[in-house]
Amino acid sequence: MNQEGGADTHADSDRLQGLFGKPELARLVDRLQARFERAIDSPFLTLPDPPLNERKAIASLLGRPVGSGRSLRINIADLDAIVRRAGLAPDLRTAVECLRGPLRNLADEKAKAQRTWQAVFDTAKTEARRLDIDSWLEQLQRGGLLKRLAKGDADTAATLLQQAMNVIRQLPGRGQTLSTLAANTLGDAHALDAGRPVATLVKRALRQIGQGDEGNADDRNPGNQDKRQEESERELWADAGILPGGAITSTVLALNLPVSGDSCTDHIIQQARQQGQPLWLTLRQLVRNPAQWQVSRQTVYICENPAVVAEAADQLGADCAPLVCTCGQPRAAVNHLLKQLQQAGAELAYHGDFDWPGITIANNIIRRFGAKPWHFDEAAYRHAAATGKMTLTGKAVTAAWDPGLSAAMKAKNTAIPEERVLERLLGSLQPGTRG
Repeated sequence: MNQEGGADTHADSDRLQGLFGKPELARLVDRLQARFERAIDSPFLTLPDPPLNERKAIASLLGRPVGSGRSLRINIADLDAIVRRAGLAPDLRTAVECLRGPLRNLADEKAKAQRTWQAVFDTAKTEARRLDIDSWLEQLQRGGLLKRLAKGDADTAATLLQQAMNVIRQLPGRGQTLSTLAANTLGDAHALDAGRPVATLVKRALRQIGQGDEGNADDRNPGNQDKRQEESERELWADAGILPGGAITSTVLALNLPVSGDSCTDHIIQQARQQGQPLWLTLRQLVRNPAQWQVSRQTVYICENPAVVAEAADQLGADCAPLVCTCGQPRAAVNHLLKQLQQAGAELAYHGDFDWPGITIANNIIRRFGAKPWHFDEAAYRHAAATGKMTLTGKAVTAAWDPGLSAAMKAKNTAIPEERVLERLLGSLQPGTRG
């Protein structure tokens, strides 16, 4: 007993070190430390695959034969008795603490950490509810994204979460640039750049709010995936009224889109339409000065190649039906325009190249915007393929709207570029023949 009447906690550190400090007993002491810190109460400890020197050291410690099994099973009570009888320490736990320093209480630490992290999310709940992003906050807590971005530090997490909500509070924007939003809200013009923690959190919220498209999962080309991701993020920010990089380089080609508003974009479109001239619209124009589209219950045609637009302008001019061109894989401006037209009540119709990339693009547009195929089915392909000479290349893709089309393409192994069927396309763009 000690002088105050409590249990004796004295340990003979020199003798303990002499007995347990051998390298071949290090794993045993490690396991004992882990056992006490995790509050494991099993009466036995097992060491798998022990080398011979470890076997001999433990056998000597316990006073038993070396043995030859695949593991060593050690009775904790035997070790405790050795420590007590030798007067090395009042118990085995005290002996391990003398050897390794104060033992942690991992259960308490875990509980405390859980309370700390719970407080991070609880503090944000009221604001998240006001911003209508409760599900975003719940997903962050369940999925662990915030903890990973904060590298496990709760204080950093609380700061990131508050910064993200400060940004979300400013949305939707009115066409301001992403860097301006970042500078005004976070004090750092690059704080919302791709890969930055707050940007990751805000984009996750925007995707949940708007169910943003993540891009086409069928694209196996890493370079294309990077570009697709960049365009997807441009579109995501644009939907929130924010322009990454000024949104000047993301463009869409259009012809004869009907408008009725008084914005700068309306005037530009109207003037081009009067002349039957194709027009490039930037994502910046579509976000900062959106047009008032007059397309309710009207068909807007979509093609993949600019040659179709050029021929339509040359042959039909101002009489051509409204036409939008994706110029291959749609960029953010294309998707943003199609979304605006869809929301304005347009009936979208799509045609592209009869090849596998063309089918991939069509699947995406038909799925996202409810477009209908425009001379883009099995019958149209078989008619065109009768005189086709180009060989299909790449991996086959199923046309979700017409599996028979993909089967026919595989059978004939012929690619038909859109330019080969111009006459048929232009025929349905003329007055009186649309639909």
